[in-house]
Amino acid sequence: MMLKDQVAVITGGGSGIGRAIARAFAKHQACPVILDRNCDNARAVAGEIQQEGGHARTVCADVSLPAQVEAAFDEIRKREGKVDILVNCAGVFVGKDAVTLEGAEWDRCFEINLKGAWTCSKYAIPLMIAAGGGSIINIGSTHSVRTQGKAFPYGVTKAGLAALTRSLAVDFGRHGIRANVICPGLVVTPLTLSIYSGERSPTLDQLIARQPLPVQIQPDDIASAAVFLASEMARCITGTEIFVDGGRTISAGIDNPD
Repeated sequence: MMLKDQVAVITGGGSGIGRAIARAFAKHQACPVILDRNCDNARAVAGEIQQEGGHARTVCADVSLPAQVEAAFDEIRKREGKVDILVNCAGVFVGKDAVTLEGAEWDRCFEINLKGAWTCSKYAIPLMIAAGGGSIINIGSTHSVRTQGKAFPYGVTKAGLAALTRSLAVDFGRHGIRANVICPGLVVTPLTLSIYSGERSPTLDQLIARQPLPVQIQPDDIASAAVFLASEMARCITGTEIFVDGGRTISAGIDNPD
């Protein structure tokens, strides 16, 4: 299998896209370490993997708290001995405009989406260097290059995540470490469904119909891209954004004629 015996830390691995990535990695014989602030969710996903014959571990930490992140990676070092893959998937959506946004909301969005990814990378990279290299996969968004109303500052953090990825790719490539971003489009998750559930907002089906590929993107589709980027098949790919969005980013958002 493509990821046999690799230790893969997945932040936010207790639900949504992170859960799908952890399960996909396990199917390729990696050992996912599910890092999540919700300990029950993390243990539940690990239990699913173990019931299917895979190996998985958990570590409880809030990525917005550097002391907890440092302790988590120290525990991983002692328990696993290395880190081969880091997936920074933990994130929150904060959507207002620049006037109505409160300072505490800005801080929360940045501390989880951007600072959390940096902090996890800070402590994972030395373990990757000691192991001879590794792969960092950051879960970004199409909002890094385009946005919509009332989506501030979420898009700012995702654009920053892309810039962070490029810096990691340049600074640590000589150590055999690759860093890339997956930019999901409208993935069908409870979070996405809640965002587009208002009476005045377009429905998810209406938005999907405007994509060049009118398909429902599932968490497993993002997980497939993560498996590829973590594997030797992507050994020459670094500093890149891969869009898994049904073509949403390249489209003007106008319905195609029949």
